[in-house]
Amino acid sequence: MNEQLQDATTRQQTRAYAAWYGVQVGLCWIASFGLIIYGLKAPLAGHIGLAFGIFSVPIAIKLMRQFRDQIAELPLRRAWHMALMLYLCAALLLAFAQYIYFAYIDGGYMARSYGEILTSPEYRPMLEAMLPGQDFDQLANDIITTFSTISPARLAVQMLPLSLFLAIILAVPTAFLSFSKPTNNGNK
Repeated sequence: MNEQLQDATTRQQTRAYAAWYGVQVGLCWIASFGLIIYGLKAPLAGHIGLAFGIFSVPIAIKLMRQFRDQIAELPLRRAWHMALMLYLCAALLLAFAQYIYFAYIDGGYMARSYGEILTSPEYRPMLEAMLPGQDFDQLANDIITTFSTISPARLAVQMLPLSLFLAIILAVPTAFLSFSKPTNNGNK
């Protein structure tokens, strides 16, 4: 009976820490999203935002290893579950931040930026090769019109599947890089 209680407590700790670690990784993802949006006008910020997003994976691995070393043993199955919960919390936090951004901050900035990119002279040869015979000014106006008709909640929900897919994919290597390897004598 004591072993069942210990296992239940460990599972509760794992969920609680996964949520807390998910908040930390989610803040990295929010910073990445913000910098990538700002990067539509300043490309260096977009690159820094991409680095924030990539750097969130080693942060998650480090946090899970700390849990493994200081809190409780982390078998592979529990490590995968913890990593999945961590990234799912991060994805939901990012979706909430994206909704806040599109509802209260954006004001059409993203649509206008994409429209300007599509009509800029340096991108015209690439776009002509990809879409021969298109009127790029009309295409830019169509994009701005489409973006302006989509509600902020719908934009955030449309971006959520990508975050969820990323969470599922990232959980596997994160779990493999942070689980407790079994030892012969049963100790860590």
